[in-house]
Amino acid sequence: MGRKLQQKPIKAVGLISGGLDSTLACKVIKDLGVDVYGVYFAMPWGCCNKTKALEAAEHIGIKFISMQLDERYLEIIRNPKHGHGSALNPCVDCRIHMFSRAAQYMKHIGADFIFTGEVLGQRPMSQQRHSMKWIEEGVGIEGRLLRPLSAQLLEPTIPEKEGLIDREKLLRISGRSRRDQMQFCKNLDVSQYTQPAGGCLLTDQHFARRMKDTLKYGYRNFRETVALQWGRHFRINDNFKATLGRKAEENESLLRYVHPDDYVMELQNKKGPTLILKGYKPTEEILSIAAGLIQYFSKFKNNNPEIMNYYLFTKKNIIKNIIATKLEESKITAMQI
Repeated sequence: MGRKLQQKPIKAVGLISGGLDSTLACKVIKDLGVDVYGVYFAMPWGCCNKTKALEAAEHIGIKFISMQLDERYLEIIRNPKHGHGSALNPCVDCRIHMFSRAAQYMKHIGADFIFTGEVLGQRPMSQQRHSMKWIEEGVGIEGRLLRPLSAQLLEPTIPEKEGLIDREKLLRISGRSRRDQMQFCKNLDVSQYTQPAGGCLLTDQHFARRMKDTLKYGYRNFRETVALQWGRHFRINDNFKATLGRKAEENESLLRYVHPDDYVMELQNKKGPTLILKGYKPTEEILSIAAGLIQYFSKFKNNNPEIMNYYLFTKKNIIKNIIATKLEESKITAMQI
């Protein structure tokens, strides 16, 4: 017999980002009487918004679980089985990784299936029929991954066949336009979602260069990759890298994510960029070049060489000084990542 006659509640794990599609998908499944567990993946350079995702979950009335992406994801970026997209985005492998973790959680709580806000044909790499099939096969949950926004355009899933979900109440949206989703949200009184906008930073060529540099020369923890989204980045040589904040907020962000072994450098008694220098025991020449970067990107660019304060982050009380080297624009351009 089908599950319709059973008293056990139907449970589902849904990926929620705070965006339009995932929010609508959660609402559609919740309205079918399913106990929804919304899983949010915290990706520091992704397209998701935890605050908006939580607000959307509360608005719909579903549970909210946050999972953090970690160093395992960096290996996926480095060598994705299904390749990169337009830049360094491993879209198919990214989905496989997320769904694999969601599948583990599904088994942990005894849920019946996973669902997502993916729309057939919306994204060129991960939302085509063949890539959707690759993702299911890669996760090992064939038939238990439901895409409610495009379900009527896809093969019926196990929860539909078993009568857990009424297929006729699922949607048949496809393509890149979000007009249909917005209309359904209006009809279902769903207003808590972020407007479609920019996507994952890994699709950005400029950010991708920074990530490639980090993967090539090494990193000490996952947090170092978070800081790639802020400031100006310079590869001084194979052993040293400098990052400068472009405004006060970026200076603060860089300091929040500084590694204990990093050096911090600033103008002496003047306001300007904060510089984070990564590398072991920098020479006076390296320190002077780093100081030159600060001066070049400050309002004191045309002054005589300025004096900088610097210290090892774990020894803030031991402040030393270095005089900046005046740098030619060509040298700065050659170092910039």
